Amino acid sequence: MRKTLSLVLLVVFLSLAGQASPAHAQTQITARISLYSLQIGDFPTMTAGLDVFDSAGNPVPGLKADAITLLEDDQPRPLTALDDLPVGVQFALAFDPGPAFAFQDLHGSKRYDKVYQVLKDWADTHSDALGDDLSLIPTEGTVSAHVADSAAFSQALTDYSPSLARITPSLSTLSQALDAVSDKAPQDGMKRVVLFVTSPPGPDALPTLDGLTKRALDQQVRVIVWIVASKDSFSTAPAQALENLATTTGGQYLLFSGVEPLPGLETYLAPLRHTYRLTYNSTLLASGSHSLVAQTNLNGATLTSAALAFQLNIQPPNPILVSPPDQIVRSAPDQNTTDLAAFLPAKQEIDMLVEFPDGRKRPLVRTALYVDNVKVAENTAEPFDKFSWDLSGYTVSGEHILQVEAMDSFGLSKTSLGVPVTVTVIQPKRGLLPFLAHNSLWVAGGAVLVAGAVLGVILASGRRRRTKRPPRRRVSQDPLTQPVTSEPARRGPRLPWSRPVKPSEAYLVRLKENGEPVTAPPIPVLVPEMVFGSDPIHANRVLDDASVSPLHARLRQDGADYLLSDEKSTAGTWVNFEQLIGSRRLQHGDVIHIGRLMYRFMLRKPPEPAVPKVTRTKK
Repeated sequence: MRKTLSLVLLVVFLSLAGQASPAHAQTQITARISLYSLQIGDFPTMTAGLDVFDSAGNPVPGLKADAITLLEDDQPRPLTALDDLPVGVQFALAFDPGPAFAFQDLHGSKRYDKVYQVLKDWADTHSDALGDDLSLIPTEGTVSAHVADSAAFSQALTDYSPSLARITPSLSTLSQALDAVSDKAPQDGMKRVVLFVTSPPGPDALPTLDGLTKRALDQQVRVIVWIVASKDSFSTAPAQALENLATTTGGQYLLFSGVEPLPGLETYLAPLRHTYRLTYNSTLLASGSHSLVAQTNLNGATLTSAALAFQLNIQPPNPILVSPPDQIVRSAPDQNTTDLAAFLPAKQEIDMLVEFPDGRKRPLVRTALYVDNVKVAENTAEPFDKFSWDLSGYTVSGEHILQVEAMDSFGLSKTSLGVPVTVTVIQPKRGLLPFLAHNSLWVAGGAVLVAGAVLGVILASGRRRRTKRPPRRRVSQDPLTQPVTSEPARRGPRLPWSRPVKPSEAYLVRLKENGEPVTAPPIPVLVPEMVFGSDPIHANRVLDDASVSPLHARLRQDGADYLLSDEKSTAGTWVNFEQLIGSRRLQHGDVIHIGRLMYRFMLRKPPEPAVPKVTRTKK
């Protein structure tokens, strides 16, 4: 009866194993290539991690750059470097002992002791320089996940003292181990490995084991299985399911009854401490979503990685004009210059700065200055942020639009918004008097020649008259016959076009900031209306100060009164430190502010000071 029951159970186990096998066979690990951890911070130089595994799930070493093909948005990109890098592993020991571990051989050594000694030897000799992330997940006791170093892992293994007789093997240790190695790795490219040391579970655990196998595949965890049991348990359905777990995930399995040799863990881990880092130069010039795919040929088969999606923000440089002038006034350097091309200033320095909105600062290859959409200056080498604007060709006043353009090493360019700048050309005076003033040397020379000619004529005519007159006797010889003449009052010569200069009745005296007058001569008020401003087109009294508006203030004479009004200036017009609204009659001694310039209004004949009157009030 007992023999018959054993046969029935064996048939059931084999049936369950047969149901589980097809699912694992469909998902068994194959040769693959994968990309990870794309770094775009040094764009256009891009780096990424690369893993290549053969059909047995082992990393393929020794690849060269020409063996890898990259497709960036489906366009091939050559690698500039392919580096073979050492890397640690995420390793978790899922220690799941049970009663089968308590079996002793002829020498009294338990299976548990032999397994423990191999694990302990590895922990004691393991080097932290390898960079491994270690975790110990026991069936009972304290879970030591992500321990600090090898010594801590070894100590946790020493402190683990399971009660082998009463422990029931559980797949929860495997589940916790998968969680531990699936946490974020300390290094990019670390392989995930679980060593599952256990006895075969009961038949009711097969569905759970099947789910854990699928989960390990999804998380790309390599599971190594040590089955510790008697030899008659190695052919059971749970043991076969554990074997399938190892082979499906790319791991290995070992059947240990107590007499077989146990390999060191480095046999499994050493080949996994390897990854590639590839480098290439991107040619993307557009922001948005992009993809990267890697391909290689392995044993005649082309392996293609899953597309690695990434976002890229690329924007052209943003050029900005720095403090461009509102107005440039060109005038003759002296009163004799009439050639407009020689007027000053002959050039204007223009500064700019360049921002990179995408945060990727890169070299510039060209900058340009445009005036009215015409390129007037260009830089193809440092310094890129300065221009010299030639003004010699501007002979007529007018407004012009300034723009700057910048092009970066990616070939992206952008032009700034237009900024208006007024160029004012003060035209030379025309007419007889300006002509005479501009040609004073020639006029003086001609006048000397004419005067000499006139003098020569007068002298010649005087000689002729003296030869015809009778000789005059001296008074001492014949005083009675000499005529008596009266001496008229001598007067200086008066030119027929000269007019007496009428003195000004009012003046503006320039003051310093402390109220003291400057040494410059006062400004006479000679015209019925004086217009103050910085633009010679609108003002007949030009004030050269940044605080003065092009049309600022107006001083008008109304009989004996002088009325000052503001012309909607920016800085305002002030009288006695009060802002002027409308017009105001000026008094002798009033302090006037036109922008930041300060003047005192003075009359040539100031009014008599008022005499105080004393009045008596009746009590």
